[in-house]
Amino acid sequence: MFSFRVECSIRCPRCDRPVFLNGPVTATRCRSCRSDIEIPRDYWEGILEDGIPEMRGSEKGTGTGSTIFGTFNTSLTLARFDPYCDSCKTDFTDPWSLTPGTSYTCGECGEVYPVDPPPGWMPEKLQSVAMLINAELDGEGAEEETVSDPVALACPQCGGWLQVDGSDRLVSCQYCDVQVYLPDDLWFRLHPVRRKRRWFVVCR
Repeated sequence: MFSFRVECSIRCPRCDRPVFLNGPVTATRCRSCRSDIEIPRDYWEGILEDGIPEMRGSEKGTGTGSTIFGTFNTSLTLARFDPYCDSCKTDFTDPWSLTPGTSYTCGECGEVYPVDPPPGWMPEKLQSVAMLINAELDGEGAEEETVSDPVALACPQCGGWLQVDGSDRLVSCQYCDVQVYLPDDLWFRLHPVRRKRRWFVVCR
């Protein structure tokens, strides 16, 4: 078996801000403009169909970075590494014996990494994929959508207090009816920016 590390991001088709793809998800959301983005399955098929043979023939410790123009403006880095802890850089102990559907705990720092089977939609041509480590899958990441407690913000027109709960970036003042667009610092406090996550594809 062998594995390689994936770092992938796209540009939001609506606002052109970076959106991290922390696993082979088929849908995500831009944290800047709140647009829902569908990721076609053939997008991932193309990346993995090209990446698996390239990584299989690469020396450990080497990698490639590329910008792909197509369905999305994609920034992609693939690197031929055995699974390791992203926090303390310690190699996993016997990663090839891990069981999909479980997790791995780093013996050095205690960081926990999910170990998942490949998504069921992956076609037979990608049947060499045995498991994914530290990858976000469809249905995960919902907890990141949770906003903090409501905050008070003064209306720039009348000075009245606006109750902001983070559900919408455009808030109507209940006193003067002006529409107030929440500034970036407040919006990102309510909706923390998604961090880039390195994930591993383990192949037979």
